[in-house]
Amino acid sequence: MGLLWVSLLARVFTHFDPGSQLVNGWNSDAAIAVLQSNDPVFDAFRLYYYGQDRIGAWPWLLAQGWRALTGFDWTPYRVFLWQATWACGACLALLGLHRQVGWVLAASFAALILLSPLFQVQLFALSQPFGWQLTALFLAWWTLTRLLEGLAGPGFRRAAGTWGSAATLFSVLACWTSPTSGPLLLVCFGVQGGCVALVSPPGGARWRWLGAVLPVAAGIGFEAWVRHLFHRFAKRQFGHAYRTSLEVDTGYLLENAAAVWRRILEDALGPFVLLGGAVGLGALGFLLWHLRRRTLAAQAAQAGLAALTVAFATAALANACLTVLVRHARLNEHDIRYLVPTLVLGGMAAVSGVFFLLGQVSFLRARLGAVAALTAGGLVAGGHLFLRPRTPAPLLERSQVAADAVVSRAAGTVLLGGYWDTYLVGALDPAHRLPVLAVDGDYQRTPFWVPRVREAQEVLVSFAGERWAGTADQPNPWLLQFGAPFQLAEARWAVLPPFQFARYRSMRAHTLPVQLDPERGFAPCEPGASLTVRFEQPVEQGVLLVGTRTSATGVEVEAPGAAEARLEGLPSLWVVHLSAGEQPLRQVTLRQRAGQASEQCWFGGVALVADNQKMR
Repeated sequence: MGLLWVSLLARVFTHFDPGSQLVNGWNSDAAIAVLQSNDPVFDAFRLYYYGQDRIGAWPWLLAQGWRALTGFDWTPYRVFLWQATWACGACLALLGLHRQVGWVLAASFAALILLSPLFQVQLFALSQPFGWQLTALFLAWWTLTRLLEGLAGPGFRRAAGTWGSAATLFSVLACWTSPTSGPLLLVCFGVQGGCVALVSPPGGARWRWLGAVLPVAAGIGFEAWVRHLFHRFAKRQFGHAYRTSLEVDTGYLLENAAAVWRRILEDALGPFVLLGGAVGLGALGFLLWHLRRRTLAAQAAQAGLAALTVAFATAALANACLTVLVRHARLNEHDIRYLVPTLVLGGMAAVSGVFFLLGQVSFLRARLGAVAALTAGGLVAGGHLFLRPRTPAPLLERSQVAADAVVSRAAGTVLLGGYWDTYLVGALDPAHRLPVLAVDGDYQRTPFWVPRVREAQEVLVSFAGERWAGTADQPNPWLLQFGAPFQLAEARWAVLPPFQFARYRSMRAHTLPVQLDPERGFAPCEPGASLTVRFEQPVEQGVLLVGTRTSATGVEVEAPGAAEARLEGLPSLWVVHLSAGEQPLRQVTLRQRAGQASEQCWFGGVALVADNQKMR
């Protein structure tokens, strides 16, 4: 098995790296894992993948710790090696789930890695949690199974100490990686623990298996605790808890169930999931039949494989049910990634179920180990034979060139841009000499760098595809970012295809204080909405910057005593050009006359930039 695992790693290392199109190449989501691995700061915000509470950050915390101890720089490829080695470790965990069929389970997982485009992305893209979750889940499952068996035997105290500690560790890692792991481990505990109890001799030992729930409970409890710490810290430090909507999606359950069913059927592994469910029902029937006849103990070997099949099938169903129940999955259109555990567990149920059925044939029962070994060898050989060739994705190399060039010219300068245009560059400097943020109003992964924007004398802005601040050929002349105004200083500061960087200088020294009415709650997209900006100092000439994604169409400007109050609509910004008449200006009112799309209703504050020579 060791040689087969090494050969699998060799294929994975050379085919599914971040520079490969097989895993969709390099992007800002993948960059967060690299950015986080090189982070010198340890706090509660780092307990999860930056800016969300669904992917536990223990892999990157370990990477952070290693860097703090050794000075080791984490590049995208080094982070990938860490993730890929752990993900392929699932094969070793599956091997331990059954003495004979474990070989086929491990080989089936290896075949999925080598042949399934979906699994190649979901296991090895640096942005996805499943490479971390599934290995931790199967390790927890394996150690939990050994704990259940040990508690039923005479040396249960030693088993409780050794296997109980291991099961607790891996349950914590699995649940921390994803809270969906908790219900799946409870299924393992319930099904396989019940089977162990039923085949054990009568007496007090039959009920010791119930103690095996403690590692699972510890994992679920630990994840809930660290998520609470994350929410509290993020809310206190950044004003936003980054809380995922995990409420039950009442009113949409039938619609969700139909959508999940379609997703499963559309995937190439769908038939295997259905087969796993069918043989799972057959295995359950076997267990209930022998339980009723009180002959289950005599069928202990077959009962163990039947229980494993039922556990796999039930866990696959449990994950699908979670996808149906949780609102977050619907809000993301029931993306197939939420069903990755269902597809894996359903496939494992099919494999173990088929061998359970083969074991019912007396001729094959004695030769089940040989059949399993031959099948495992065929699966691994087929995976290597039909592996798609690696196709390079050049964006990682180009992003590295851009990062090196920007750092060499402007180390320490804040880099702003659309979400997909920035992190993939900023993450490639391990020393964090390029603080990188998504623009105000976009999804923010690095809120801890917002104060750097407000204090900056100048910022760089990346133009690579998104048009939140204009285009590379026509960038906005003004920006308003996190309350700080900036003016374009150099439109083509650096051109490094596909990136172009513009330089903006801070206008904070020319900003005058204002008061807003209402202070909060202005919704620029709603008909009749109005905002009055009162100037604490009279102004003769200047510009009023209003951060919003709402179009300026239908917006009226009222500026009593103004010779000019011209509204200019720019991407993500309204610019009101002001010039006083006989008296200096003291306020401006903006009023929305026409409704706008609600998804464009973001409001990012205002800034008044005055011409110092025209102030009184």
